[in-house]
Amino acid sequence: MSEILIDITILELLHKKVKEGSLLPAEAELLENWAGSSVHHRALADRIGNSKLLLADLSERYALNSDMAWKRVAARTVEKETASLKAPVRRINVIRRWWGAAAILLLAGIGTYFFTTIQKDKAPSIVENRSADIPAGKDGAVLTLADGSQVSLDSVQNATIALQGGVTAKVVDGTLIYEGTGNEAVYNTVSTPKGRKYRVILPDGTIAWLNAASNIRYPSAFSGAERKVELKGEAYFEVAKNNKKPFRVTINEKAEVQVLGTSFNIKAYDNEPVVRTTLLEGSVRVKNGKEEKVLRPGEQARMGAGIELSKEVDIDQVMAWKNGLFNFDGAGIEEIMKQLERWYDIEVIYENGIPATTFFGKISARNSLQKVLSILEKSEVKFRLENGRQLVILQ
Repeated sequence: MSEILIDITILELLHKKVKEGSLLPAEAELLENWAGSSVHHRALADRIGNSKLLLADLSERYALNSDMAWKRVAARTVEKETASLKAPVRRINVIRRWWGAAAILLLAGIGTYFFTTIQKDKAPSIVENRSADIPAGKDGAVLTLADGSQVSLDSVQNATIALQGGVTAKVVDGTLIYEGTGNEAVYNTVSTPKGRKYRVILPDGTIAWLNAASNIRYPSAFSGAERKVELKGEAYFEVAKNNKKPFRVTINEKAEVQVLGTSFNIKAYDNEPVVRTTLLEGSVRVKNGKEEKVLRPGEQARMGAGIELSKEVDIDQVMAWKNGLFNFDGAGIEEIMKQLERWYDIEVIYENGIPATTFFGKISARNSLQKVLSILEKSEVKFRLENGRQLVILQ
């Protein structure tokens, strides 16, 4: 594998050629110029007659979820056709540089990449400034006990933290756990600042993984008729089964998720327009105001003013953060920057507005910020790091 970028325009042309069998002269010229630029491009273009082989080659060469990408390209095509019917007719220059602003980022390998497209002469970028590098986030959190005292868990691997109401909080192999059967309801909160994520095993055996900039509040013992926790931010839960005692998650003091025993992810950051609950296994009921819906595995509820269900969800993308990855399939620069802000503890500023750039691909979250930016810059989005942790998007 020798490339990490393929423009979304090229994917659209490949898709059109496969589906319709022909292209406009200008489109055909653009695709032929791309195919002639390398033997690898030519090999892909020669697969147009067999869509299955073409998708397989795209997946192999670019680490691309090609089925998902193909669906998104088809959706973009429909949107464009619909827009063209509504909009006044105007002359459009179809031929544009195939390495332009809508580049799709694709990974050649974790920590290793190659780039073979033509680059314009450019000023030194942030990635050339080694002193500006920011390391990746790591495991760590702050535990707030019932009396208000706080304990940093960043470097604790094995230790007894506190005894509360007959329950012992301790860290075992870097995971916070609770032992004992206390009856006194005292509350603890685990908070992950930016640049940290953490795993906690709740008193009932439920496992919760917290993403960066998140917190979960829970009792040291579930002694009542239900198991109730409060979440802000993002967390993945594997809930211990107990049919007699439902597990409830209150989200930002607004929405609620009720389960009996299941696996699901909740994304509920304050700077996100909706709360997303994605079900992996089992069954959950989501509640937003007076509206309620039941999710099945593979579905996602998006809760804003109401509840919107989606049955086409990329589970790999939803769970990428837990698995140590950034999955940027179909993501715009604003969504990507929100993830980088939380993981690298930076502030992002858009100097000239938000670039209309779409990415596909995966990057290891173990990479430093500098390495991630060096890959993103191949789309011709430029960055400047100021005042230590202020990232300015230049275009």
